[in-house]
Amino acid sequence: MFKNERGATYVVTVLAMTVILGFFALVTDVGLTFIERRKLSNAADSAALAGALELPTDPDKALNVANEYLNKNNVSLDSFNISVSEDNSKIEVDVLTEVQYYFAKVLGMDSTDVASKAKALVGPVSKVYDGIRPLVVEDQTFEYGERFILKEDGGDGYNGNYGAVALGGTGASNFRYNIKFGYKGKLEVGDIIDTETGNMAGPTRKGINYITDSDYSTFENFTKDSLRLWTIPIVDSLAVDGREEVKIVGFALFFMEDAQKSKGQLEIVGRFIEFTTNGDISEGQTDYGLKGVKLTH
Repeated sequence: MFKNERGATYVVTVLAMTVILGFFALVTDVGLTFIERRKLSNAADSAALAGALELPTDPDKALNVANEYLNKNNVSLDSFNISVSEDNSKIEVDVLTEVQYYFAKVLGMDSTDVASKAKALVGPVSKVYDGIRPLVVEDQTFEYGERFILKEDGGDGYNGNYGAVALGGTGASNFRYNIKFGYKGKLEVGDIIDTETGNMAGPTRKGINYITDSDYSTFENFTKDSLRLWTIPIVDSLAVDGREEVKIVGFALFFMEDAQKSKGQLEIVGRFIEFTTNGDISEGQTDYGLKGVKLTH
C-alpha cells in the first residue's frame, strides 16, 4: 500500500511538472510571438507612412520607398505586398512572417504565422503643428508653379495690410523669428488670427537673408527639407483695415523664390507647389495642395 501511494504520488508529480513546463513553454513562445507581431506591425506602419509621403504625385516612388523601409526595419519577411490605390490617395502594406517556436516544440508545435497590415491615407492638411510662416494668402484657385505675391510691397495690399500676420505675438522681433524659422505653434482650419500691420520690410529682409544665405535651392531643384519651402495659411479674406481678425480656411505650400525691393519696400514672391508632409488631415477639407498622411487600419 505504501509503495502504491508513492508510485501514484510520483506519477502525479510528473504529470504536474509536464503541465507546468508545457504552460511555461506556451507562455514563453506566445511572448516571443507578441514581440515579433509588434515588430512586424511597426515595420508595416513605418513603410506605409513613408511611402504615403510620395503620394499622390509619384506612386512608383511611393512603392519603392515603402519597400526600402521594410528592408531597413530588419524584419524577416516570408512574403509582403505593397499596393497603391487607383486614385493615388492610399497605400497598403501587407506583411507575413513565420515565427519559430523554441519551447513549445515539446508539445508538437513548431511555428506560427504572424501577419500585419497597414494603410496610409493622403488628404488635405487641416492642422499644422510647427513651421508656419507669418504670411497668408487669400482663398483662391492655385496652379502648380504659379507665382504668387506672399508679401506685398509698399503702396499695395489692403489699407496697411501687406499679407503679414501676427503668430504668437506682435512686433518686429517676433515677425523676424517666424520668417526665419516658422511659427513654433499649432494652427488649424477655423482658427482666427490677427493681421500684422505695416510693411515689416526690415524684419523681413533679415529673415530672408538668413534663409538665402543658407539655402541656394531653386524651384527646379530643391529637397524636401529646403528652408525655402514655406507653409502658408489660406484665409477667407485680407480685405480688412489695420490689425483685424482673419479666418484660416486651409494651408498651402510655396517655394520662396525671390525677395526684392519695390517702391522702397520689400516684396516676397513664392511659387505654389503640391506637397505631402506630416500633419493632421480631414477628408472634408478643401484641398489647397498641402497634404498630410494618417494610418487607417
